[in-house]
Amino acid sequence: MALLAVKEERASNIQKPEHGIWSGEAMVFCPLCKALQTIWIDNGTLMPTRMFIQAGNQIYHDCGSRQPCRLYSGW
Repeated sequence: MALLAVKEERASNIQKPEHGIWSGEAMVFCPLCKALQTIWIDNGTLMPTRMFIQAGNQIYHDCGSRQPCRLYSGW
Protein backbone atom coordinates (compact mmCIF):
# COMPACT_ATOMS: atom_id res chain seq x y z
CA MET A 1 0.00 0.00 0.00
CA ALA A 2 1.31 3.44 -0.91
CA LEU A 3 0.36 6.61 0.93
CA LEU A 4 1.77 9.08 -1.55
CA ALA A 5 -1.49 11.03 -1.92
CA VAL A 6 -1.99 11.83 1.76
CA LYS A 7 -0.47 14.49 3.90
CA GLU A 8 -0.68 15.07 7.60
CA GLU A 9 -3.07 17.86 8.46
CA ARG A 10 -2.68 18.03 12.22
CA ALA A 11 -1.53 15.31 14.53
CA SER A 12 -4.55 13.99 16.41
CA ASN A 13 -6.60 17.17 16.17
CA ILE A 14 -9.85 17.51 14.26
CA GLN A 15 -10.08 21.29 14.23
CA LYS A 16 -7.98 23.29 11.82
CA PRO A 17 -7.61 26.78 13.37
CA GLU A 18 -7.00 28.53 10.06
CA HIS A 19 -10.21 27.16 8.53
CA GLY A 20 -12.47 26.64 11.57
CA ILE A 21 -14.33 23.36 12.06
CA TRP A 22 -13.42 20.70 9.53
CA SER A 23 -15.66 18.26 7.64
CA GLY A 24 -14.73 15.54 5.19
CA GLU A 25 -13.02 12.23 4.68
CA ALA A 26 -9.78 11.48 6.50
CA MET A 27 -7.46 8.59 7.13
CA VAL A 28 -6.77 7.78 10.75
CA PHE A 29 -3.61 6.01 11.94
CA CYS A 30 -3.21 4.40 15.37
CA PRO A 31 0.33 4.83 16.74
CA LEU A 32 0.09 1.70 18.92
CA CYS A 33 -1.28 -1.07 16.68
CA LYS A 34 -0.66 0.71 13.34
CA ALA A 35 -4.31 0.43 12.23
CA LEU A 36 -5.11 2.56 9.19
CA GLN A 37 -8.70 3.31 8.23
CA THR A 38 -10.79 5.88 6.39
CA ILE A 39 -13.26 7.82 8.54
CA TRP A 40 -15.71 10.68 8.03
CA ILE A 41 -15.77 13.84 10.11
CA ASP A 42 -18.78 16.20 9.98
CA ASN A 43 -18.41 19.67 11.53
CA GLY A 44 -15.66 18.47 13.85
CA THR A 45 -17.55 15.34 14.95
CA LEU A 46 -16.52 11.78 14.13
CA MET A 47 -19.28 9.97 12.29
CA PRO A 48 -20.23 6.65 13.97
CA THR A 49 -17.63 3.94 13.43
CA ARG A 50 -16.93 0.65 15.16
CA MET A 51 -13.27 0.92 16.07
CA PHE A 52 -12.65 4.60 16.77
CA ILE A 53 -14.04 7.01 19.37
CA GLN A 54 -13.79 10.75 19.79
CA ALA A 55 -12.86 12.47 23.04
CA GLY A 56 -12.83 16.24 22.67
CA ASN A 57 -10.91 17.08 19.50
CA GLN A 58 -8.99 13.80 19.44
CA ILE A 59 -9.75 10.36 18.05
CA TYR A 60 -8.69 7.13 19.76
CA HIS A 61 -8.58 3.54 18.53
CA ASP A 62 -10.23 0.81 20.61
CA CYS A 63 -7.02 -1.25 20.80
CA GLY A 64 -6.27 0.30 24.20
CA SER A 65 -3.90 3.01 23.05
CA ARG A 66 -3.68 6.05 25.30
CA GLN A 67 -2.13 8.06 22.49
CA PRO A 68 -4.52 9.81 20.10
CA CYS A 69 -4.58 8.72 16.48
CA ARG A 70 -3.03 10.80 13.73
CA LEU A 71 -5.32 12.22 11.06
CA TYR A 72 -4.43 12.53 7.39
CA SER A 73 -6.51 14.05 4.61
CA GLY A 74 -6.30 13.69 0.85
CA TRP A 75 -5.33 16.40 -1.58
